[in-house]
Amino acid sequence: MDNPFLKIYRLSQLATSYKLKLLRPLGPPCQFGIEATNRCNFKCHFCPQSNNDHKNVRPVGNLSIEDFRSFIKNIKYTNCGNSNISICLDGEPTLNKNFPEFIKISNEEGFFPRFSSNGMLLTRELVDKLSPYKYLASVDFSSDSSVFDNIRGYKGSFYSVLKNVKYLVSTATTARQIKIEIVDITHFPNNPGNANSLVKMKRLFSADDLPSNIAFWSREFHNFCGHLDTRYDRLISRRYKLCPYPWSSFSVTWDGNVVACCRDTAGRTILGNVFETSIRDIWYEEKYVSLRKALVEKRVNEVAACSECDMPYSSSSGRWRIKYLLSSLLRR
Repeated sequence: MDNPFLKIYRLSQLATSYKLKLLRPLGPPCQFGIEATNRCNFKCHFCPQSNNDHKNVRPVGNLSIEDFRSFIKNIKYTNCGNSNISICLDGEPTLNKNFPEFIKISNEEGFFPRFSSNGMLLTRELVDKLSPYKYLASVDFSSDSSVFDNIRGYKGSFYSVLKNVKYLVSTATTARQIKIEIVDITHFPNNPGNANSLVKMKRLFSADDLPSNIAFWSREFHNFCGHLDTRYDRLISRRYKLCPYPWSSFSVTWDGNVVACCRDTAGRTILGNVFETSIRDIWYEEKYVSLRKALVEKRVNEVAACSECDMPYSSSSGRWRIKYLLSSLLRR
């Protein structure tokens, strides 16, 4: 499905639409994601799942194989030129028993699936089952067992995840079609004493000897549309930057609801349902247009998913430049 010329054309449409602040973009979205499940086996401090009431904000359930196939078909109809698809939003995707089938179907239909996992269920058995396929797995980890167990999992979970991720890394050293991102979270919440944690974490996996399909980086934490206390009142004194998500991405919950972005895990802003309406129709309908208009006019407080989000005031201003956005989307 990946057509490099079409992809570049679609990205140029995206960039033009975003730069000119068009309320109806020239082309379809370039990034697609659907939630395998909103259940989770961890309660990470930086995630809304840590809130005991989070499970009550919207129905809890699992994506079916039939609905996943329907979504794939819907994406193909957009002719977006991009073969990447994210199989996660809220929750731990490997909790869905259909997860291996989602990866298989993605490959069969010409897609390259991506997912984020806490690693606890990425067992040898599951990794072996997925080993014939192309995919990217992103795992948040740490160089410090006490930090990981405290903010990510629970006592003893560090060593279980380390064992699983080491086997995943070992598999990917020979199965080069598999890509892995191991993401350092040791510095949460803004702990400057962990400046060398990424280096330490790489040593756990002998990173100097690993192939290029295995990458390490540090996470920049955001407040998930208001979940974290990021001193929002202080942030809004910074220069407002127009969020690119409503011009580039399309995020869907397990039951088909289209949400404002991949950070709207609570489903605060619903823009349509992809199992009832085509992606193209939802993308250009009034709810999406109204969302874009509100952000262009800096009426962020009128959008439930955006009213407390720190992304428009992010300190890393480079991420908002067209050059960065295009290079990021080209990789995806």
